[in-house]
Amino acid sequence: MSRDGCGWEIKDMARIFALCTVLLLATGCQTTEETLKKYPVGATYKNVVFVGKKQIPLPKGEWEIFATRPTTTSNGTPLLHLVFGNKDRGASILAIRLTANLGSTSGYGWNQLKACSRTNMHHVYFNEGDIGDDQRCWFANHSRMTRGSSRVSSMTMALDRAKELGIKLPVTSIYAGLRVTDKFDVIMMRVYFNPEADGFDPPQQSAWATNDWHKDRIYTDKKKVAYVERVKNWTEEFFPKVEAGFKGKLVAAQTVPN
Repeated sequence: MSRDGCGWEIKDMARIFALCTVLLLATGCQTTEETLKKYPVGATYKNVVFVGKKQIPLPKGEWEIFATRPTTTSNGTPLLHLVFGNKDRGASILAIRLTANLGSTSGYGWNQLKACSRTNMHHVYFNEGDIGDDQRCWFANHSRMTRGSSRVSSMTMALDRAKELGIKLPVTSIYAGLRVTDKFDVIMMRVYFNPEADGFDPPQQSAWATNDWHKDRIYTDKKKVAYVERVKNWTEEFFPKVEAGFKGKLVAAQTVPN
């Protein structure tokens, strides 16, 4: 009868491997199911949402989950992707998209985000933390509010949800990006502002590269320049709240910037 070097029968090892595979798949399915139950579409939050030990601050208002998507990294770390829509449909801040790790990591840290080193954005701050080490980054840029090529991304799911609810979306949003990492955890947020809710007309050029809100085109429009500056200032003021929540030191009832 065939045995390995430790005395296990080969057929027994095959059974154990098959059982472990089934248990791993079942655990993964259970984790996904539990996550979807914990963060169901339609649930509402104010001030803060907890993901693991992290406290993620939310802008002022009441926020409804439009999409929940659990995934895993290439090394098996569970991630949670959430998209929130503002219950006040006419508010200046339209939506929030966030990603955070749900469970423990290998301790090797996180890669640098490409957006943190881009040169074609309105504003970028990056502390140039090493890969796998503490990283702090925030930025402001414009984004087209259209479905991407992926049918399963959290943003695509959220846009479909908005359509179901009959919500009119702007052609272009100005968004704030905020990211904090250390060797174990990550928080990535994008907060989308609605220029059309603040009195701007839809852009005449809506493609990203030629968009009226592109950083190389808004300099002729002082009102657009001021609007982007407002988003930049908001991002800079909000970022310390993200850092505090990352460390579990955010006071849930505090007032955050409008």
